[in-house]
Amino acid sequence: MIFQKALSPAHTRFLVEGNQDTVAGYVVGAGEVAKLSAAQLFEAHGLGFPGSPFDPAAEFVDVLRFADPLPVYVTTPVAPEFVDHPPFKGHGFTAWEGGFAPLYFLDECRIPVESELWRVHADAREELVAVYRDVARGWTVLPTSGFAQPAARVPEVVMGWVAVWNGVRFSADVLVGGAEVMLAASTAPPAGVTGFRQTGRGCWGRIVPIGEVDEVFELLARCRFEGQPFRITAVAEQDGQRVFRLSYTGHDSGVAEGLGLNKADAGVYWTVVPETAVTDVEFVQNIPQNLPTRTTS
Repeated sequence: MIFQKALSPAHTRFLVEGNQDTVAGYVVGAGEVAKLSAAQLFEAHGLGFPGSPFDPAAEFVDVLRFADPLPVYVTTPVAPEFVDHPPFKGHGFTAWEGGFAPLYFLDECRIPVESELWRVHADAREELVAVYRDVARGWTVLPTSGFAQPAARVPEVVMGWVAVWNGVRFSADVLVGGAEVMLAASTAPPAGVTGFRQTGRGCWGRIVPIGEVDEVFELLARCRFEGQPFRITAVAEQDGQRVFRLSYTGHDSGVAEGLGLNKADAGVYWTVVPETAVTDVEFVQNIPQNLPTRTTS
């Protein structure tokens, strides 16, 4: 399935111009809402939530279309397990005048390769404005998009796809078709390691056949903070101590707001806390099936 996620103008610029690479929130099947106008998409994507930055009379709405990520990150939002503000209704569907479609919720994960950012206008006309290539190359903007060139920003190593090649661990993406892997290094490879080129994202990338790769897995780092479940999406140093950026995965807006978390979008909450404030840290390797790596060939 190709999923579709609506993005506000501010979110779009943050994502593309900042060369950010994660996505989270309510999504629908792109085919289910094809040919809808911007106003209809406002209803279909449930953009009238409290504090919404979206305008129902806007001339356009930007939508990110991407291949379905691993099932571990996709939830059918049904009450009482899933709690959120209106227009969320808790029955697993979204509706607009003249139609309805299944609704899904995506916990924060890295954007899949070759994802496309489309601008849907009031008359339902669509315009491709940017493409997320992969973990090494990041975003490419089209000349008519109005975006500035994406900034240099290396990927976080605590989440996303990982490949082990010649005994070295890299951030990675399995490219479309499954026959090749893009390796991404945040610093220049050591002398003697050839074939890497620096990308506009500020890291070094190399494409290798998947059969040359020792391992491929998707890394999930999770923990608990104040007794609630979170995904660790970034690690940094601040005032001499390690801090974690956490994305809430408990799917209860009341709990999230009671903890004082930052709200990024409907159902999407995050915070930054010292490493010492979290418990039950674990790292999970989500291993895809039927990839012809050295370990499976």
